[in-house]
Amino acid sequence: MPTLELTRDQIVAEMERVARTRRGVSAAKVITDYRAGVLEDPGQVGDLLVLAGLLDPTDPYSAD
Repeated sequence: MPTLELTRDQIVAEMERVARTRRGVSAAKVITDYRAGVLEDPGQVGDLLVLAGLLDPTDPYSAD
């Protein structure tokens, strides 16, 4: 199976697409709510959270 490599910009772009499509908000808002423990129905954006987990922990879009 081939390996898929994504740049940070590609990851963030996909996170933005998912957040806007499913929640009508930015990925930054989803991550902020997740970190604060107030994200409703996180399963709806589970793939976004997985992508966020791939980012460096110091990145503002990181789920850490």
